[in-house]
Amino acid sequence: MLALVILALPASAQDVEVMRGGKRVVGQAESNATTKPECKTLSTGDTFCKVERNGVSRWVLQGQMQPDFKVGEIFPVYDHSMVMNLNRYDLPPVTGAWRYYVVRGVIYKVGADSHKVLEVMGRAIRR
Repeated sequence: MLALVILALPASAQDVEVMRGGKRVVGQAESNATTKPECKTLSTGDTFCKVERNGVSRWVLQGQMQPDFKVGEIFPVYDHSMVMNLNRYDLPPVTGAWRYYVVRGVIYKVGADSHKVLEVMGRAIRR
């Protein structure tokens, strides 16, 4: 009986995202503006992320998305795992004070001391 009562509530009271014609209903766009995109990986290894552009949500191939961090920005090294197997990603050896990190399929070269992004290496292509 309880399930019927919950289903009888409007979608806005059930904490459900309401979309009309592929666009979010006014009021929800502001609350979800700062959340990370939802991503799904297919069996082929391709990752698609749901992003919003001009109020319309679309699934975008991850390689077509903008990198999360730009050169010179502070990289949150404690939130991400460092790349240990450089051969797996065909990366050159580390010969200085930097490390490699992969975030959502993009490889970053990050300074070990400053934690700043030194270079956006590109897409992570695994062997």
